[in-house]
Amino acid sequence: MTAQISDIFLFKGEEYSLVGMSGGELITPYDFGMKPKALHTACWRGFYSTYEITDDGIFLKNMTMREKDGNYKPINNIMPEVTDGEAQYTDVHMLVSFTGKLRLAKDFIDELYIHMGFQKPSAFRKVLDLSFENGLLLDVKDRSEEMEQKRGAFKKKYESKDIIEGIYEAFSLDMDSE
Repeated sequence: MTAQISDIFLFKGEEYSLVGMSGGELITPYDFGMKPKALHTACWRGFYSTYEITDDGIFLKNMTMREKDGNYKPINNIMPEVTDGEAQYTDVHMLVSFTGKLRLAKDFIDELYIHMGFQKPSAFRKVLDLSFENGLLLDVKDRSEEMEQKRGAFKKKYESKDIIEGIYEAFSLDMDSE
């Protein structure tokens, strides 16, 4: 199995990976009546997205997906460009009314890579928790020092677990699964 492609967030001119969330849900193809199908081993859920966080809220910018039946529908009046069964929705600019917390990370440490699921916050040098209400940013907390204290703990735990239990935790974006 392969590490999974995470959703990307553009925030203050920098690119972050989504490594945890709590509260609400982000946009999925199901919201538009589509059923995603695995793109490849690095994307079992069948889609991944890029969002941008601005003073006006969270916006879905792009989504890449494969629809189970090839039944692609518009997202915010945008139809995708489809190549080899893979759809690219670009410049969607759709406001997301997310309420909850997102944990975003950047500057991945290669030696902490796990070969399954999503990479964990302690495997990154910079980690932020962002709190939102109806898509509007309320608070930003830098968790980098805390994650530095946990550095390598998930990988060690992951490598010592039963494979099924390890898979479940590796695919989780639960903010408490570190």
